[in-house]
Amino acid sequence: MGRVKLSEEEKTVVKEVMDELGISGGRIKMLVEAVGVRTGFDKKKMRVAVKRALVGGEPTVKKK
Repeated sequence: MGRVKLSEEEKTVVKEVMDELGISGGRIKMLVEAVGVRTGFDKKKMRVAVKRALVGGEPTVKKK
C-alpha cells in the first residue's frame, strides 16, 4: 500500500484528528490517512477507527 494523494482539505482533517488524539509520527500519519480514505474523512468515524487500530481492537466491519 503506497501513500495516498490528499487534497488540502483532507490534509487539514488528518492533522486535526491527530491533534485531537494527541498522536504524532510518520507511520501514525499514514494510518490516519488510510483510515480517512476508508471513512470518507468523517472526523468522528476516523477517531474511532484510529483508536481501535492503535489498541488492536476488532475492525468495525461486520463479518458475514
